[in-house]
Amino acid sequence: MLDSLSHRIVYSDRRFYASFPSAATLADGRVLVAFRRARDHRWLHGETAEGSGDFTSVDHVDSRSHLVIQRFTPDFEPEGAPQPLPTDPEAGDQDPSLLALRSGRIVLGSFGWYPMSARHGLRLREKGVHLLGNAETSGTFFLFWGGSTRVSDDGGRRWSDHRYLPELPDQGPILPGLRPMLGGAVRGRAVEAPDGTLLMATYTGGPYTSYLFASRDCGESWALRSTIARDPAGRAGFCETALHLTADGQLVAFHRTTGLGDRLATSVSRDLGESWAPWIESAVIGHPYDACPLPDGRLLVVYGYRHQPYGVRARVWDSRRETLESAPEVVIRDDAPSPDVGYPWATVLADGRVAVCYYICDAAGIRHIQATLLRVSG
Repeated sequence: MLDSLSHRIVYSDRRFYASFPSAATLADGRVLVAFRRARDHRWLHGETAEGSGDFTSVDHVDSRSHLVIQRFTPDFEPEGAPQPLPTDPEAGDQDPSLLALRSGRIVLGSFGWYPMSARHGLRLREKGVHLLGNAETSGTFFLFWGGSTRVSDDGGRRWSDHRYLPELPDQGPILPGLRPMLGGAVRGRAVEAPDGTLLMATYTGGPYTSYLFASRDCGESWALRSTIARDPAGRAGFCETALHLTADGQLVAFHRTTGLGDRLATSVSRDLGESWAPWIESAVIGHPYDACPLPDGRLLVVYGYRHQPYGVRARVWDSRRETLESAPEVVIRDDAPSPDVGYPWATVLADGRVAVCYYICDAAGIRHIQATLLRVSG
């Protein structure tokens, strides 16, 4: 059972589009919340988004996109101002995914978009290069730049440079002859195995395919381990995968899907991702998913819900006694005024409460980060 204690604003600024959070509780009880921040140009017009008829218009790519970390006390009270992280000199950063290791090191996975003018973008499109953007509306084109990780050994105050993942050999290059497909996009919870191996999922499009990377040196380097899920027929796609390692050593992947009516798909490995059983379609609807282990051995699965009423939902899953579908669905939020909502990520606080962080839209159309504090009972 989940008892909602309160909703709190983590970060809000009408000049920025804040989204895609992740969270991690450190050994001292302090909490880090990382999110992507990009410019929201609507403030330049001096009117509310609602009044301008521009309520839902926010781009998911921006040339100045960057990552921000907000620190919290063990009681989940803000501690200091938000800290913007340095960006890649060539690309904007997207979708931070935090993992706190047993050693105290923090690993942050993300990916980037390389911005360029419409003139250069149109030239590349003529050569068959895949880009996001539109010359008439955005004026800027974006080239996928690759997935990367960074590490911090001082509680998230200082970070290493971007370390791009290895090439995916079964994917074509981002730019033929110039830049390979490096790792794919990173979004979703990674895990640390009992032997210290780190496991992190990535994905690529066309059709969406989920991959697994492994690190045996605390995130200093990564190697491709396997393909988690792919549909050879191209009917279904798998992306933004969250991982969970069960007490008996099963690695479970929770996939956002395409082509399956927004239903969850799961994959299971019994050898730490060296091989995977065929993916299974679920009746659970939403995206993407986060799977937060609870102290009593159950799993809190949270997900965005972009069907009316828009919001965030959750299930407390005891895999020893029930299926995920049979676990009661709990509505955390159903008051979002826009379907641009979700990407929840949960973390257990020092006192046993759970903070579920997500992004949501307010009445003026400003996307911001909120957290709902929950108490999980039997």
